[in-house]
Amino acid sequence: MFSWKEFQKTKNVLSQESSYQDLNGQHHITIRPVDLIRWIELASEDLGFFTLVDIAGVENQNSDYQFELSYHLLNMGTHQRLNIHVLFNETELIPSVITSFTHANWLEREQQEALGIKFNRKMEALLLPPHQTNFPLRKQNVSTSWPADTTLIPPELRKNPNKSEDPYPEESYQWKSFDTQASVTAGLFEWLVCFDPVKVVDSKLNIGFYHQGFEKLLEEKSWQQCLQLVDKVHLGAAPTYSIAWAKNLEDLLRIKLPERAQAIRIVGLELARIAEHLTVMHEMSFAMKLDEHRLFMNLREKIYELMEKYCGRRLGLSIACLGGIKEDLPHGWIVEYQSACDIISKTLKTIHRSLVSQKKFRQTLDGAIVSAQTALEWGISGPAMRAAGLNFDLRKSQPFYFYQDIDFDIPVGINGTAYERYLIRYEEIYQSFRIITQVIDNLPLGDIQNPDFAIGYNGVSELLSSMDFPKQWQYTGLESPNGEAGFLVKFGDKNSPERVKIKTPSLSLAQALPHFVLGIKEEQIKVCLLSMGIRRFELDR
Repeated sequence: MFSWKEFQKTKNVLSQESSYQDLNGQHHITIRPVDLIRWIELASEDLGFFTLVDIAGVENQNSDYQFELSYHLLNMGTHQRLNIHVLFNETELIPSVITSFTHANWLEREQQEALGIKFNRKMEALLLPPHQTNFPLRKQNVSTSWPADTTLIPPELRKNPNKSEDPYPEESYQWKSFDTQASVTAGLFEWLVCFDPVKVVDSKLNIGFYHQGFEKLLEEKSWQQCLQLVDKVHLGAAPTYSIAWAKNLEDLLRIKLPERAQAIRIVGLELARIAEHLTVMHEMSFAMKLDEHRLFMNLREKIYELMEKYCGRRLGLSIACLGGIKEDLPHGWIVEYQSACDIISKTLKTIHRSLVSQKKFRQTLDGAIVSAQTALEWGISGPAMRAAGLNFDLRKSQPFYFYQDIDFDIPVGINGTAYERYLIRYEEIYQSFRIITQVIDNLPLGDIQNPDFAIGYNGVSELLSSMDFPKQWQYTGLESPNGEAGFLVKFGDKNSPERVKIKTPSLSLAQALPHFVLGIKEEQIKVCLLSMGIRRFELDR
């Protein structure tokens, strides 16, 4: 759990830099590009910030420097967060941090093509077509015609030119191409997979198929409008992103939430977690053509019915508002929950026993061992990280609302296989029921909104317009069903964010996918992919 004593020790070291700031319990350092590598090495090797959570760039309007890159780092041991802000102009080269953080590859490529930032290494396109000259996140970007996109081309296999010698092992390899319409890719991306010829030995992804400019859209909206839009990042766990967005603003403005609102937000987060886990388990069993997939859908419907009876929307859209929640729990809802909880718990145990007793289920999910080191190296979080043996959950390490007072366990695996990811999700459903039951049994009385913000949509918009927002970066992350999700936001003068960077677990999972499928057979690929919980619009930017 977060410790102010450990925070103060790190602060004493970092405060030797004149630009150091302590903002809302996070460390902030502002530097120039020439000092970036030195600070990254200090943070990762000496201070224990082994995890690079995200990189966000912004074009400054009123500054001596044209651009700013913010590197958000996490210390998983002391649960502290460090923000390194790099100020530079367009003509300057930015040192790559890929030697310290392997998964910075995609994060740097994303900022290069979004803002035209130049790094000191050659990088391919990630989301947009190669050789494009449009930089969509620049403030004065002028859109021109896009260059033609290209598809992935399988690499040429190496062959032994000396026919008198044994052929190279690679000569028996075979590349197979799966497009977005293929069943294997689940409509997520274009995928090249290399077999030996039975097991997977390599793979390459192209994820740039659902680019909608969502981060750019949020920069043009008010805080209230953003709150209504962010749920669509992941509809299957909708309350996660709206609560993360509201919490980001509430932490910055020191808005106190009523205890009843905090409790009901926890209920919404855990119901979304259960619904998403049931969805993943349905997708896995459906891919294996097992009849149990229908039962998972029936159980998920009961969660959606609870959401609908609470807020009128099956997915739990827009339940959060600034300073609280929009609706109180209706009369009789707790009885409905208790009934649904009892049915789901008993039925899920029956389904689980049926699945694990089937040899086909166990064998299909076996293989592709993912180590804890691999999970750390590629910035993995959530069930995929815990299945690899890392006991880390933001609800325990950085608890908010009442999580520190709730008794629940964090299931942890060993080998990181698809089977263990299934077991983690199965157990987390019961832990979520434990959390909700404890919250409901001790549900506080009182208001569901802060009185200062219980003034309607237009009233809150006018109130926010009259406020002076601190000109700083603010990050808030939550433990979503598939990993850490949150927002890295640059606040400015206006009643809208100057820059929004969406942190989603799917981007890290997709980048590390080649390691998750290494050594498995073709018939196992789809199920292994589905067990990770990668979502289409979480890959969007």
